[in-house]
Amino acid sequence: MKHNLNFSTTDSDIKGFQEVIFSVTDIERWIKFFEHNCGWKLIHKSSNSSIDTLKQMWSLEDSVQIDEAVLHNEGDHEGFIRLVKFKNVVQKQIRSATYVWDTGGIFDVNMRTPTMDTWYRELQDDGWNGFSEPKRYVFGPYDVSEVLMKGPDGIVIAFMQRFAPPLEDFDHMGKTSRIFNSSVVVKDMEQTYDFYINKLGFELFFQSPGLDRETGHNVIGIPPNLNHEITVPIDIVRPDINNFGSIEYLKTQELKGRDCAEFAIPPNLGILMYRFPVRNVEKYAAMLQERGLQLNTPVQKLNVAPYGDLKIFSVRSPDGVWLEFIELIT
Repeated sequence: MKHNLNFSTTDSDIKGFQEVIFSVTDIERWIKFFEHNCGWKLIHKSSNSSIDTLKQMWSLEDSVQIDEAVLHNEGDHEGFIRLVKFKNVVQKQIRSATYVWDTGGIFDVNMRTPTMDTWYRELQDDGWNGFSEPKRYVFGPYDVSEVLMKGPDGIVIAFMQRFAPPLEDFDHMGKTSRIFNSSVVVKDMEQTYDFYINKLGFELFFQSPGLDRETGHNVIGIPPNLNHEITVPIDIVRPDINNFGSIEYLKTQELKGRDCAEFAIPPNLGILMYRFPVRNVEKYAAMLQERGLQLNTPVQKLNVAPYGDLKIFSVRSPDGVWLEFIELIT
């Protein structure tokens, strides 16, 4: 089944991510996770593909083969997951043996669940482990419970249950929702703000200085006796303020870890990149260059299932996050 990039819900020229790409060692294990654990649906699968244009864009050797699968939360037209398995190439985990204070690459993706306690125990039974137990807290106007879970390939997924205010636009949620947010741990908040707001033209959705943290249990796994001493500023940005698909970037001011940015490239393992739909890719790429942003890869044409022919280019953030922008060629 062919899926179009959907702009019907917004007048914006760019939307929140169409898909997030996971680079994995065992694609069947991840398909099973999303189908049976999350209740998602497989909408595309291919094996041993050799797409020369894609391999050029991702700087891969000709001998590399790619298996891939695309899944979505049925009924949703965005927030997909694309699984890719690279073969005939050496890989390492992008964020291997990391903590939340280690910077670089994509830290996690966020999904909603209506039953946190049941869901958390189910994941534990399947070999996932949390940074901490689920934590209920108030975040601006939101009353939520959240847990960060690490699974295979170093991939972290944040699961969240909303208690108040009532959720809107999640009509299709079963065991979990689509991907609606993703987190990045950064070295420099001002530099990152400039990249997303002034260069990419994203909108600021939420901002917190991260002060007055309490002692004790916390979502991100800071030792409980030190949590009140740590400042964690957070910004949340969206390409379209009225559309889901946001990036949440944060910094642990007093905790310094190692940087993983150099490893956040194909074919390494983990949460590899975002893809955002754009109305006019060439116009948008030119605008970014006028604003002083160097493209990671130039605009090119590529056939990408299940959409069809796309125009596509990429940029990288100051912390190595790989973002691709895509336009459907009709």
